[in-house]
Amino acid sequence: MARRSTDPKRVLILGGGFAGLAAALELKGSRHQVTLIDQNRWFEFLPNIHELLSGVKTPDLLRLPLDDSLRQAGHKFIRDSVTSIDTASRTVSTQRRKRPIGYDVLIVTFGGADATRGVDGVVENALPFKSVAQCKRIGQRLSQLARRRKPANVVVVGGGLEGVEALGEILRRYRGRMDVALVEARERMLPEAPKALDTHLRELCSPYEVRFEMEAPVAKIEAKTVTLRDGRSLPSDLTIWTGGPAPPALLAENGLAPPGAWAPVDMTLQSKGHPEVFIAGDAAELPTPLAKQAYHAMDMGVCAARNADRLLAGRSLSAFRPSGKPTLISFGDLTCFLVVGDRALAGPSLGAAKEAVFELVMTQLETRACSSLLPRVVRRADQAARELLWPTVSSLEALRRQGRVSLLSSP
Repeated sequence: MARRSTDPKRVLILGGGFAGLAAALELKGSRHQVTLIDQNRWFEFLPNIHELLSGVKTPDLLRLPLDDSLRQAGHKFIRDSVTSIDTASRTVSTQRRKRPIGYDVLIVTFGGADATRGVDGVVENALPFKSVAQCKRIGQRLSQLARRRKPANVVVVGGGLEGVEALGEILRRYRGRMDVALVEARERMLPEAPKALDTHLRELCSPYEVRFEMEAPVAKIEAKTVTLRDGRSLPSDLTIWTGGPAPPALLAENGLAPPGAWAPVDMTLQSKGHPEVFIAGDAAELPTPLAKQAYHAMDMGVCAARNADRLLAGRSLSAFRPSGKPTLISFGDLTCFLVVGDRALAGPSLGAAKEAVFELVMTQLETRACSSLLPRVVRRADQAARELLWPTVSSLEALRRQGRVSLLSSP
């Protein structure tokens, strides 16, 4: 059926992560016909998935149902996998639907694919660290290993944010019961953060069976062994892979990005060469590269939605302005870092700030009526009290640790 000029304009969003959901909630269902497509039925709060390793969080606390959230906003949700984007006909094809889905404006918010970095055996023998389901599986495997009589060998590949937070959760729950090796190809952990964090982390780990292998690229992962490029082998009952994201192939396959690259956009988040396409979140490559953080993705989603509205109304577009929010990095119950530029604060009590951000953003994205929202808020607060607050006040030593906050800065 031919569309009439009076019909609502169609805004199609691909991806239901931070950028995609923020974009959808910014758009008004009374003004546009908004549809979001994602292969999963849940929005997942990925900055806290490391807490699944220790049981501090459970999967339901980190998820919001996309169908409920979008329906409350007056939008449509399609659970399906995108197979192709035809920018000439302005249609998107999916795996399950026979007919393509048309759009007037497209907002692409694909997350990254698992990056294997060309290492043999990653897919077959390592557990990835990118979703709630994956981290739940890691948590279950850790629990199984902890029941063995002798300490298990665990190898965490990657010393970035994910690898450090994974190590912290292992120490929170299993210190003394696991021998852990953290392997990083670069010269130190958290290379984008102040160097003092690497030193502080090593000091915190010194009482425990933790081994650091820096400047040690991985060559191969087998069922019970991680082989480094220099020929050394590390025993491993469980290998956790935190190799970071890689651009999804769909971007290049559909002309939105060069092969193996993120999709280039201008500062309005418009796709280069496709003015009716906006790209937000991890998929977007701005003229000045930006760290792939959840708060940037949310801000980009809001900006893309507003510019989609402006484009459809024939108005000029606004530039995306990244906010300068600090970064919170938790390390189990041992400490939490608040990083601002080349300085950082460190102390267990800062973990409350990260928990507050989690609760605030989840509540902000939750669009249910208050009667159904309240039980979820209460359940998250109860879990936080039992797993995070009570352990910090259950002994004098725990209370002393909470009071220690130090300023870390690199020379």
